[in-house]
Amino acid sequence: MTNAYLAVKEMKQTVRGAARQFGVPVRTLRDRTMGMVSVDTVKSGRAPIFSMEEESRLADHIKEMAQFGYGYTRKEVVDLANDFVRSLGKRNRDNPLTLRWYQGFMSRWEELRVVKPRAMEIQRAKAGNKETVTSYFKELQEVIHKNNLQDKPHLIFNVDEKGIQQHHSPPAVVAGRHLNVQEVMSQKSSTTTILGCGSAAGTAIPPYFVFAGARMRPEFLAGKSPGADGTVSETGWSNSTIFRKYLEEHFLKYAPGRGGEPILLSLDGHKSHVSVGLVDWARQHNIILFILPAHTSHFLQPLDVGCYGPFHRIYNNECHKQTRALSSVISKYDICSIASRSYTKALTMENLQAAFRKTGIYPLNENAVNRDYLLPSQAFQLQQEEIQSQEVQTTEDGDSGRIPLTQGQDTPTMAGDFFSDKIENLKKIKSEKKAKSRNTLSKITSGHCITEEEVHKQIVEHQEPTCPKKRKSCPSKKQNKRKVSKKVETDSQEAGPSTSGNHSSDTRTVLTDSDTDEEEISEKDKCCVCKQFTPDEVRKSVFISFAKWVQCDRCFHWVHLGDCAGRRVIRRGDVFLCPHCK
Repeated sequence: MTNAYLAVKEMKQTVRGAARQFGVPVRTLRDRTMGMVSVDTVKSGRAPIFSMEEESRLADHIKEMAQFGYGYTRKEVVDLANDFVRSLGKRNRDNPLTLRWYQGFMSRWEELRVVKPRAMEIQRAKAGNKETVTSYFKELQEVIHKNNLQDKPHLIFNVDEKGIQQHHSPPAVVAGRHLNVQEVMSQKSSTTTILGCGSAAGTAIPPYFVFAGARMRPEFLAGKSPGADGTVSETGWSNSTIFRKYLEEHFLKYAPGRGGEPILLSLDGHKSHVSVGLVDWARQHNIILFILPAHTSHFLQPLDVGCYGPFHRIYNNECHKQTRALSSVISKYDICSIASRSYTKALTMENLQAAFRKTGIYPLNENAVNRDYLLPSQAFQLQQEEIQSQEVQTTEDGDSGRIPLTQGQDTPTMAGDFFSDKIENLKKIKSEKKAKSRNTLSKITSGHCITEEEVHKQIVEHQEPTCPKKRKSCPSKKQNKRKVSKKVETDSQEAGPSTSGNHSSDTRTVLTDSDTDEEEISEKDKCCVCKQFTPDEVRKSVFISFAKWVQCDRCFHWVHLGDCAGRRVIRRGDVFLCPHCK
């Protein structure tokens, strides 16, 4: 239709001749050439309420917000369109757009689709910015050139942990259309950690397992792949001791012969990976420890980018098949054999080389990083120049300046202003600094080579024990529990439990576990009968119990509800008088 229209308008062909040449209806072409119907109209019926330019801006805004990590749902798209159409003055609140408009809008813009977004922590969204990535690659380049590793991929490694469980995620299966499909699997269990490692040349170090337990058993490693080994920890997670043992006894054993050349080992900044002792050991063995920037492992760590995703899928499929083949469910003794097979299939030479290439480590290329991961950080970065320009514009324009559009505003405005206000408001909200920055170890090690002398000194200074400031002691309920020896005078006239069977001495020593010193409590806060803040029955109780209070309606003194008050229960509306006022 467009070609026929251009042939009539530009080449001066007749309507009938152009219709015959391009195979379009004569009447349809004539209506468009005479201006009765817009040339952009491709369907019969009522024309869309937005023009093509307005819908294009709406579609671009929807895509931009999704890239920031704050996409719109179906209902929110309709609400956004209603605000937009009212801002243009084309409709009012009494005649809103509906989901029927949404269906037509989605059919006209095939580049839009409804997807399930992947969850991203806010720390990762903030950390994945261009400045952090540029600084990381600049220092990585310096380290590689300083140690002459430009053409030595077999000496560039990445190590990372991966947690697995007997309770796997079931894969998709083929079943009847109307069936409610279920899958039988093991119950939830403790976590088993795999320490995996691979080089840019495609060499995979055998897996190292960390099982949950107190004693390592040979049965845990049944069916292991050649070279695989393991140990135990209380939780099944790795720690600084296990990671040090892994590097000393496992990594160095299978790392290729290097003839005294340095090894570059990249890893995330988990606290188990950073310690003064580990840095000293690495420097003695000519191993360069390079810490990735904090919260960027999802797009800068090779094993996370190209290997552990396939490993997770393969492991789930292997568990799915193993569950069908066994008479019972998967146990802790089956994990090693299943995970070893999955590890071998996932950490192949092709996957490892592709992982290092996608993360830009080898060959060194900052532009190889997927820039989509950097877009969410833009919502948290409101440039200082933009703030100053907005202040200057507000000062110059005074009250006549453009007012940001709010929901429900019916004043006509430009489409670009409407959507730009939405983006500016989002950036202003997300750029507010709410938390104080803390002096953490991650700020020292993030994106740096921790085996360098300068960084090593900073780590030593940070981990040196500091003497805590002495605080003045003050009465508080948060003080540590302590045993206090007190002498309590016995008086048969006081209300309390019977003293029959006790020794006849006038005083007795009682050991109390109290969080509050009775001497430091004012008299008005104590019970007017027993003259104590905590009654003896509560103090001596071996169970967790609390003192209950009731106030006298005449003298307004407080009394322990129970033996002191002479009553166990006080109902709402009851009148209570203490023993002194009766």
